[in-house]
Amino acid sequence: MKVLLITGPIGAGKSMASRALQDCGMPVYDCDRSAKELYLRHPHLLVRIEEALGCSVRDGAGALDKKKLAALIFRNREDRLKVNALVHPLVVADFKAWCASQTAPWVGLESALLFSSEAGASLACDAVLYVDAPLETRLERVIRRDGCSREQALARIRSQQSAPDDPRVSRLLRNDGDGRDFVSQVRAFYRTLVPAGESPDLNRKTNSHK
Repeated sequence: MKVLLITGPIGAGKSMASRALQDCGMPVYDCDRSAKELYLRHPHLLVRIEEALGCSVRDGAGALDKKKLAALIFRNREDRLKVNALVHPLVVADFKAWCASQTAPWVGLESALLFSSEAGASLACDAVLYVDAPLETRLERVIRRDGCSREQALARIRSQQSAPDDPRVSRLLRNDGDGRDFVSQVRAFYRTLVPAGESPDLNRKTNSHK
């Protein structure tokens, strides 16, 4: 089994690329979604994060306040590094366990974080799909999706390292126009990884991480 890292800056369209790959038969693990689930599966994680940050990141019901945590880590690199150091190893372990249950020739790993030096030791990937889009396009998408201000969206974008010219990138796709054209490009890239005779039966449900 080989691993395709699906990465790129926030708002570029990584999730759209992942859905297109899933439609082709590639199981995809969403690191961001998994990290959110880990707070429920590992109650001690929230306690350790609050100890590291020196403040509460809970809502009135005692659960994780995602907006409060996001405001802290996107504004302060030191706090972001502290949280990543606690969350990232759990995500890596969960991904490896998930991989053990897959049978497809390729699996996808959707994450902006794993391509950043802030993440520490990254998982070994066999190919990298980098999804990019113009800054203003990404800003519009983040503001519309998360209901945040332009300043908050900019802070999130600036917190990530952008490296489309990194030598590890196998294919760079720009998602700045017609979504149907972008999906077609993703599917064409999939066919370069998995020959037609090796593609899974698309009538059979793929085991993607949800």
